[in-house]
Amino acid sequence: MCIDYAEKLSRIVYKDSEKNNCDCLLFSGGIDTSFILMSLNEKPKTVSVLFKNSKDEEYISYATKKLNIENHKITINSEEEVDDCLKIALNVLRTIDPIEIISGISVCMGLKEAKKLGCNCILTGDGGDELYFGYDFLLNKSESYLSSWLKNVAKNAFFNSIPISQYLSIKTILPLFSDESKELSFSIPTRCKINEINGKIFGKYFMRLWLYKKGLEYIALREKTPITSGTGSEILLNHWKEKVKIDEIQEYKKKYKINFPSLSHLYLFKKGLEMNLFNNELENKSKYNSCPICGHELKRNFCKFCGAYINDSVSVYRDF
Repeated sequence: MCIDYAEKLSRIVYKDSEKNNCDCLLFSGGIDTSFILMSLNEKPKTVSVLFKNSKDEEYISYATKKLNIENHKITINSEEEVDDCLKIALNVLRTIDPIEIISGISVCMGLKEAKKLGCNCILTGDGGDELYFGYDFLLNKSESYLSSWLKNVAKNAFFNSIPISQYLSIKTILPLFSDESKELSFSIPTRCKINEINGKIFGKYFMRLWLYKKGLEYIALREKTPITSGTGSEILLNHWKEKVKIDEIQEYKKKYKINFPSLSHLYLFKKGLEMNLFNNELENKSKYNSCPICGHELKRNFCKFCGAYINDSVSVYRDF
């Protein structure tokens, strides 16, 4: 039965947490962090980062009330409150990809709060979407595509919580992306990862069944939410967009040979220049296999600097 795989994964999560003496969890109220929470005997302190109009908030409130857990909610109301973590994300990640930077800011804010709380070790839900097919675009893919995807992400997936936690000197563990979890993921049939519940196809099917059985029905049937709308941090994209002008695009394109796909990209680029961050990135553009947007080297069709994915077409964040 599919739920047996969830029991195995739960034991993996529990052992990883116990071994590392983890006492805190970055909690979004999503499938991955809820699965981790329900796998632990001693409920950790949970830390949640929320901006205005966050979709995560209702799920976080549901879980904290139902489970009577200690939740430390950081509600961010202004751009000034994230300035330090914006600088940290730019410095650590060296990218102008707005989605990666927004994710990094949320992670940074949560980790800093956990450090204030005196957490010995922080758990994150990174890796669940990658290993257990949580992304919506995977739901209609062929077995061969999914097999190739799994091999690639198990070997190459990047999670910004790792370098950011190292920068902040905070011990962070990703139990859903441990070696044991990776090994388990290869043994689970696709029908247990992608399947139908109440007439709708979901990823992470076996994890959802397990959460439903544990009494978190509302979260178990939650749809996949991008981090921008989940945390509500998409409000930052609007702030960044307003801080630069469309006619600056051509000026900076001509000077730096970058086809900025969004005003947010340009804002982050200018911010990085102010911080003297991108000297190497600008000097070491690739002559081979280069990104058509910014000229940096593509690795597995992905450009780390601007966030573009190049396949049959160019997929990148745009705001104009």
